[in-house]
Amino acid sequence: GMADEESTVQYLQHYRGCGLGKALQDALDELKGSGNVGDAEITMINECYDKCINDALEGGGVVENDSSLQEWHGRTKLTIKGHLQMFRGVDSVWTLVLNKGSMGKGPEMKQVNVRVEPGDQEFNLDALKIVAMQKAQ
Repeated sequence: GMADEESTVQYLQHYRGCGLGKALQDALDELKGSGNVGDAEITMINECYDKCINDALEGGGVVENDSSLQEWHGRTKLTIKGHLQMFRGVDSVWTLVLNKGSMGKGPEMKQVNVRVEPGDQEFNLDALKIVAMQKAQ
């Protein structure tokens, strides 16, 4: 029904907030400011971006298009430790924000730690935002 279509549109626009999406918006703002594109073109470009990024991330997505990722697909494990500053779940979209903080015993401030397996890579960050959403049925 109509409600389903609206929620799909919101879901599709979600990735406009990521680094790539923000860079696109900045470029479009600049082009609009110089008079090179209008609102209709911006809407069309944004809808194309939404579709492309969702298609790329859906299902096997990126993995199907890049054989070098095959060995990692379904086997990558992340272990994340950090101070949970905020947790919110709205309309099947969950947002978690972790940042530097004291964990467990002791007052010392620890960075957010992300460990990636296989490969045993480790990253220490001042902050980490995770946005997860339920896959459309």
